[in-house]
Amino acid sequence: MGFVVEAGKSFSSDCPTLLLPGLSIGNVSQLAIDLLISSLRAKRIAYLDEPSVLPCVGNDAYGPLSEGDLALPLEGFFMQIYYISSVNDDGNDENFERLGWKRLEEYKPLERRWKYLSHLAEGNLSHDGFVDLDSELVDDDYYAGLPLAALFVFCKAKGVKVTCLLCYCSEGDNMQDSFQLAEAACQLLGLNPENFHGNEPGGWAIPLSWKTVYGPPPDMSIF
Repeated sequence: MGFVVEAGKSFSSDCPTLLLPGLSIGNVSQLAIDLLISSLRAKRIAYLDEPSVLPCVGNDAYGPLSEGDLALPLEGFFMQIYYISSVNDDGNDENFERLGWKRLEEYKPLERRWKYLSHLAEGNLSHDGFVDLDSELVDDDYYAGLPLAALFVFCKAKGVKVTCLLCYCSEGDNMQDSFQLAEAACQLLGLNPENFHGNEPGGWAIPLSWKTVYGPPPDMSIF
């Protein structure tokens, strides 16, 4: 993946925290990141280039007003919840327990698919460690098969402290769910949304992109 700092901007490699939305069936994580960027009035500092992402260009997604500032698909910005943490081998973290969060019980590092990811990340996968991915799935296989599982295990193997926040939601409009997930991220970072002074209750600032989540209405002249 390519990383290009925007002209006139600087980026410190000592930046302590990276918030990354994980792929999921719903789009709650992406909406939560949009909400945080808009509410924190975060400034774009870099662009990223990844061959697996289709190139596209759009207007500023965060607003609150459209200013004709081009946006690309991958950009970096400065700025009941379940979790998994890499602090302890079992995924537990006392700091998050004090916040009232609950460790994802389905995280079982000794279960076959979690072990498969760990061996793969550490580069010591033996023939005995292979998993037949076409075999019938059981309940314990679900979370280990999500994209967040691979990201978590590979970061952990490289010694990167990583925490996954999970929010159960349904498919469809996840805007309300994103407030819950964004608030949990603020707790993690020690931020108070009331200090954001946004245009919505709780201090949030709704990003401009939310007005066109499902696209503009159809041109009725075609019917």
